Amino acid sequence: MATIATPAAQAGPAGAASHLKANTLNLFDTTVIATSSVAPAYTIAQTSFLLVAAVGVGLASPAAILISFFPVLFIAVAYFYLNSKDPNCGASYSWISRTLNPYVGWISGWIQIVANVFFCATAPVFAGVTTLFLLNSVWPAQISSTAASDPKLIALIGLAWLALVTFMVVRGIRITANFQWLLVGIEYLAVLAFAVAALVKVTTTHPAGSIAASGSWFNPTSIQGITGLAAGTVLGVFFFWGWDTAANVNEESKNASRSPGQAGVLSMFILLLIFLLASTAMQSYLGEKTINDQGANSLVYMAQQIAPTPLWYVMVIAILSSTVAVVQTTLLPQSRLSFSMARDRVFPAVFAVIHRRWLTPWIGTLIAAFLSAIGVALTMLNSGSITSVFTNLISDIGVLVAVYYGLTGIACAWAFRKALLKRPTTLLFAGVLPFLSALFLFWVAFEVIIPAPATWTIGSVTLWAGQGVDWATALPDLIGLGLAIPFVIVAALANRTGFFRQKTVAYTDVTPQRSAV
Repeated sequence: MATIATPAAQAGPAGAASHLKANTLNLFDTTVIATSSVAPAYTIAQTSFLLVAAVGVGLASPAAILISFFPVLFIAVAYFYLNSKDPNCGASYSWISRTLNPYVGWISGWIQIVANVFFCATAPVFAGVTTLFLLNSVWPAQISSTAASDPKLIALIGLAWLALVTFMVVRGIRITANFQWLLVGIEYLAVLAFAVAALVKVTTTHPAGSIAASGSWFNPTSIQGITGLAAGTVLGVFFFWGWDTAANVNEESKNASRSPGQAGVLSMFILLLIFLLASTAMQSYLGEKTINDQGANSLVYMAQQIAPTPLWYVMVIAILSSTVAVVQTTLLPQSRLSFSMARDRVFPAVFAVIHRRWLTPWIGTLIAAFLSAIGVALTMLNSGSITSVFTNLISDIGVLVAVYYGLTGIACAWAFRKALLKRPTTLLFAGVLPFLSALFLFWVAFEVIIPAPATWTIGSVTLWAGQGVDWATALPDLIGLGLAIPFVIVAALANRTGFFRQKTVAYTDVTPQRSAV
């Protein structure tokens, strides 16, 4: 087996260090980062009520989570195969560029950056809201309800959290991983404990308004219509988004060609367990009407009904820790992705500057944090409709993630086309399943954002249920996707290294490459 040089060993732009800090993270570290990047407590709090309220979903939200799980899982498998051949911190951007098309690869990288910017524009705001809610609950005399809803104070606290996690990401991957251990431990234990307690109470004491869990909740046929399937799946994709951060830290991982891919697949099963358990517990304990009434407060409200003061504060702390963790793990892949693109000289060179001591892309991280701070300010200008901003951005991000996950699935099937017929498992897991998952995710994105003048059918099968455009959701995606075209042209004109003229590669086997760092 040939030994190849990893991208970490390649030269960067003039005046910049050329590599990240290699051999730092083990499999446990990367799995923690992957699961933390999904932020279960934050996701459940911010998305579960939207899933229940989605047209055609209702109490079938566990089924929507299950439907979303399988295509995203097979994309995670595609990440495993592609990472085994090219452990590049640009992840899908690099893989799509090398195996499918450099222009499509650049657009994929741009889509990921847009999704990260969208998310980091609002997540610090939610961290500020949650912090003030906790302080108001513990010390109401010092932090009044009026102060807890003050947009300026919310923004200030959100920016303080953003500054803290930015410092850690700049300071080094080891301190980031250690901080994630702490935050993941808090949120997972809290969510699991309250979910189990809720199910026990429903079974034993039957609280008012509670309902017994039903098998129909997990049955995909309980989701009504094409519109319900698309709406539920795009939210489900957001549920699982983030595990791919494990691939963005591959150059800083031990056994770089295997551990990040394994961490991504392993994290998917961990996340499925906690999402299904938490959503089932919430529905059983609260019922559909209460979830709709409480909205993003449903998880905390359930904790308040289960445990007395101050024990229910644990859930608020879990949501806060989850929110802070996901802000950090969104800055982390964005800085690594932009570093990889800049290293290829298809993105501004400043993003490839590595701190000589900490070996992190510190300037790129600071730029990403600055853009997030601007996003926080813009979000607070619309403070009267923060909930609607969160709601729309969750769908926006789900569409963008579906697109770049889909491109990665196509790239995997195409990259291993010469190896697919050598083994049935390779054909299935590196070819057929990633390809079909990609088509399904493309369809979901299409169904959510593209208008239809009518419903398209073949016989009794509805292919496209035209509902018109929800411009509040579609416009940011259309702008973000549309800007990729002129920007990739500018990148191609500015590039002098031949990146956009490189020949694509095809792999003849699935044996992982060994890397020399």
